[in-house]
Amino acid sequence: MSGRSLFSSPEGIQKAKRALIRYSLTQKALAKELEVTRQPIGKFLTGKPVDRNLFVQICDRLDLEWEEVVVNEPTSEPEVSQDNSIDIDAIVQEVREKIKPLIQDCGTMRVLDTPQPIGLNDIYTSVNILEKITGQRRLRIDELLEQSSSQDFDLFGLNRITEKRVPGLQVVEKHSKLMILGKPGAGKTTFLKYLAIQCIGGEFQAERVPIFVTLKNFAEAANKPGLLQHITEETRNLISSIQDVLSYGKALVLLDGLDEVREEDSNRILRDFHKINYSTNSNDNHFKGG
Repeated sequence: MSGRSLFSSPEGIQKAKRALIRYSLTQKALAKELEVTRQPIGKFLTGKPVDRNLFVQICDRLDLEWEEVVVNEPTSEPEVSQDNSIDIDAIVQEVREKIKPLIQDCGTMRVLDTPQPIGLNDIYTSVNILEKITGQRRLRIDELLEQSSSQDFDLFGLNRITEKRVPGLQVVEKHSKLMILGKPGAGKTTFLKYLAIQCIGGEFQAERVPIFVTLKNFAEAANKPGLLQHITEETRNLISSIQDVLSYGKALVLLDGLDEVREEDSNRILRDFHKINYSTNSNDNHFKGG
């Protein structure tokens, strides 16, 4: 094979994409591991010319035989002026349409003594959130005494909530990463499902793809898949599209029920979450947990 550039075959590209999912890798994470820019990784996954040495390194990292990935007779290199850039907005809209039925299914709830599920929007009540945990406030002794009266001296006034409550949607807009705490039955799951429904309906962050993950199901899934692989399986195997959505920071990831996960699974889930959070465009993707 002449020249120093190699090309991925269509079959090789599919193998590589499946390998990325298997190892919970994004293009950005793979490029970081190989200490290269993301550009050659993108070329590798679109059948464009890649330096021979780097081509082999990419295959090795993905546990692929490069001879099974490379095209036998590479086509001529595309013209520089040709625009082959990805249309991420089109991909986002396509994925939103494909997963819309899945999100709408999670937007119904069973209520005791009712024969049919009830739509979440029909019973939802707006949520207000305390941005700061009152139990973690730190005050000086003089401040504690100043805020306390004789009636609540034993508690130093800590039984009174003085933090301002903020509308839940406002908090979600403000923070790209957010953990929602509350007692069982406080409405954490309902709030996350409401976010997903509002997002897929175009009422909230319509430029994103809502991804709702029940962490208990993920933790107990057969073969212990990575979070990225689990997401693609749950979203009708939209492997490359979901990866593009995450890579370009166009996801609203909603992780529900960490407190329902068994203790022996919790560390694995947290490690996998940090991995996908670190390896994707974490400044643009929005991660919410409850």
